[in-house]
Amino acid sequence: MLESNMPDKNDESVKRMAELLRKGATMLAEACPQCGSPLFKIDDEMYCAHCDRPVIVVESEEQMQTQSVKELIPELREKLLIKLQTVGSTFEQENDVESLTKIANLMVLLLQALHRLQQL
Repeated sequence: MLESNMPDKNDESVKRMAELLRKGATMLAEACPQCGSPLFKIDDEMYCAHCDRPVIVVESEEQMQTQSVKELIPELREKLLIKLQTVGSTFEQENDVESLTKIANLMVLLLQALHRLQQL
């Protein structure tokens, strides 16, 4: 059987764990719900070195849904801004009054959505 020269995922995660400890992270007694590896506390955030991502612990289904929505907000905000730019460009090129009215209404709806998103 041939041995691979590529680093194993476990080797990489062990190196990440060692680096986290060197940087002052604390190894916690809790395990990652995804892979079972020990979690580390960095500042006020829990992190899984094996999965290479932050881990958020929630106590209820409602908290999980709230956290999921919070994680989507930056992406949704970016998409709304891109759409506003696109609609703004269309607005500049349009001369038909009826089309301008529809585009303006769309811009207002996008701005309202952006405003509500920022209030969350």
